Amino acid sequence: MISAGTFHVITTELVVGMFALAGIAYLLLVLDKKRETADIVAHWAMLGGLLALPLTIMFGIYANPTEQISNQLLANKVLLSFSALGISVGVLLNRWLNKGPISGRLHPSIGMVACGMILLVASLGGMY
Repeated sequence: MISAGTFHVITTELVVGMFALAGIAYLLLVLDKKRETADIVAHWAMLGGLLALPLTIMFGIYANPTEQISNQLLANKVLLSFSALGISVGVLLNRWLNKGPISGRLHPSIGMVACGMILLVASLGGMY
Protein backbone atom coordinates (compact mmCIF):
# COMPACT_ATOMS: atom_id res chain seq x y z
CA MET A 1 0.00 0.00 0.00
CA ILE A 2 1.31 3.43 -0.89
CA SER A 3 1.45 5.81 2.06
CA ALA A 4 0.05 9.32 2.23
CA GLY A 5 3.60 10.63 2.50
CA THR A 6 4.48 9.14 -0.89
CA PHE A 7 1.40 10.68 -2.49
CA HIS A 8 2.30 13.99 -0.84
CA VAL A 9 5.76 13.93 -2.40
CA ILE A 10 4.33 13.10 -5.84
CA THR A 11 1.70 15.82 -5.77
CA THR A 12 4.17 18.33 -4.29
CA GLU A 13 6.55 17.79 -7.18
CA LEU A 14 3.66 18.20 -9.62
CA VAL A 15 2.59 21.48 -8.00
CA VAL A 16 6.14 22.83 -7.77
CA GLY A 17 6.87 21.96 -11.39
CA MET A 18 3.67 23.53 -12.69
CA PHE A 19 4.09 26.71 -10.64
CA ALA A 20 7.77 27.00 -11.58
CA LEU A 21 6.78 26.76 -15.25
CA ALA A 22 4.07 29.37 -14.69
CA GLY A 23 6.52 31.65 -12.89
CA ILE A 24 8.98 31.51 -15.78
CA ALA A 25 6.19 32.23 -18.26
CA TYR A 26 5.01 35.19 -16.16
CA LEU A 27 8.58 36.46 -16.10
CA LEU A 28 8.63 36.30 -19.90
CA LEU A 29 5.38 38.30 -19.91
CA VAL A 30 6.97 40.97 -17.72
CA LEU A 31 9.98 41.10 -20.04
CA ASP A 32 7.71 41.33 -23.12
CA LYS A 33 9.12 38.19 -24.72
CA LYS A 34 6.89 35.85 -26.75
CA ARG A 35 3.75 37.33 -25.18
CA GLU A 36 1.12 35.11 -26.77
CA THR A 37 2.84 31.81 -26.03
CA ALA A 38 3.96 32.88 -22.56
CA ASP A 39 0.41 34.02 -21.73
CA ILE A 40 -1.08 30.65 -22.64
CA VAL A 41 1.63 28.64 -20.87
CA ALA A 42 1.53 30.77 -17.71
CA HIS A 43 -2.19 30.49 -17.16
CA TRP A 44 -2.58 26.82 -18.10
CA ALA A 45 0.41 25.83 -15.95
CA MET A 46 -1.03 27.78 -13.04
CA LEU A 47 -4.39 26.05 -13.52
CA GLY A 48 -2.69 22.65 -13.54
CA GLY A 49 -0.85 23.50 -10.34
CA LEU A 50 -4.05 24.71 -8.73
CA LEU A 51 -5.82 21.46 -9.53
CA ALA A 52 -3.11 19.46 -7.76
CA LEU A 53 -2.69 21.86 -4.81
CA PRO A 54 -5.68 20.63 -2.73
CA LEU A 55 -4.44 17.04 -3.08
CA THR A 56 -1.00 18.13 -1.91
CA ILE A 57 -2.45 19.85 1.15
CA MET A 58 -4.71 16.89 1.96
CA PHE A 59 -1.95 14.27 1.62
CA GLY A 60 0.41 16.50 3.60
CA ILE A 61 -2.02 16.59 6.50
CA TYR A 62 -2.63 12.83 6.27
CA ALA A 63 1.14 12.19 6.20
CA ASN A 64 1.37 13.71 9.68
CA PRO A 65 1.25 10.84 12.21
CA THR A 66 -1.56 12.53 14.17
CA GLU A 67 -3.48 13.31 10.95
CA GLN A 68 -4.22 16.83 12.09
CA ILE A 69 -2.63 20.24 12.00
CA SER A 70 -1.02 20.12 15.42
CA ASN A 71 2.34 21.62 14.48
CA GLN A 72 3.10 25.31 13.91
CA LEU A 73 5.08 24.56 10.75
CA LEU A 74 2.16 22.67 9.21
CA ALA A 75 -0.29 25.39 10.15
CA ASN A 76 1.90 28.06 8.56
CA LYS A 77 2.34 25.98 5.41
CA VAL A 78 -1.41 25.44 5.09
CA LEU A 79 -2.15 29.15 5.59
CA LEU A 80 0.50 30.20 3.07
CA SER A 81 -0.76 27.58 0.59
CA PHE A 82 -4.33 28.84 0.86
CA SER A 83 -3.12 32.44 0.43
CA ALA A 84 -1.28 31.46 -2.74
CA LEU A 85 -4.35 29.53 -3.90
CA GLY A 86 -6.53 32.62 -3.47
CA ILE A 87 -4.12 34.89 -5.33
CA SER A 88 -3.79 32.32 -8.13
CA VAL A 89 -7.55 32.00 -8.52
CA GLY A 90 -7.78 35.79 -8.70
CA VAL A 91 -5.10 35.93 -11.41
CA LEU A 92 -6.85 33.25 -13.46
CA LEU A 93 -10.28 34.82 -13.07
CA ASN A 94 -8.91 38.21 -14.09
CA ARG A 95 -7.36 36.67 -17.19
CA TRP A 96 -10.45 34.74 -18.29
CA LEU A 97 -12.99 37.44 -17.46
CA ASN A 98 -11.08 39.89 -19.66
CA LYS A 99 -11.39 37.43 -22.59
CA GLY A 100 -7.93 37.92 -23.96
CA PRO A 101 -4.29 38.45 -23.13
CA ILE A 102 -3.60 40.92 -20.37
CA SER A 103 -1.45 43.90 -21.27
CA GLY A 104 0.82 45.59 -18.77
CA ARG A 105 3.10 44.29 -16.07
CA LEU A 106 0.87 44.24 -12.98
CA HIS A 107 -1.01 41.03 -13.84
CA PRO A 108 2.08 38.90 -14.52
CA SER A 109 3.79 40.40 -11.48
CA ILE A 110 0.95 39.24 -9.25
CA GLY A 111 1.15 35.84 -10.96
CA MET A 112 4.85 35.67 -10.10
CA VAL A 113 4.04 36.51 -6.46
CA ALA A 114 1.61 33.58 -6.31
CA CYS A 115 4.20 31.28 -7.87
CA GLY A 116 6.83 32.51 -5.42
CA MET A 117 4.53 31.82 -2.48
CA ILE A 118 4.03 28.22 -3.60
CA LEU A 119 7.76 27.74 -4.07
CA LEU A 120 8.33 29.24 -0.61
CA VAL A 121 5.91 26.73 0.92
CA ALA A 122 7.70 23.89 -0.85
CA SER A 123 11.10 25.09 0.35
CA LEU A 124 9.99 25.19 4.00
CA GLY A 125 10.36 21.43 4.14
CA GLY A 126 8.50 18.97 6.27
CA MET A 127 8.79 17.11 9.53
CA TYR A 128 10.96 14.04 9.97
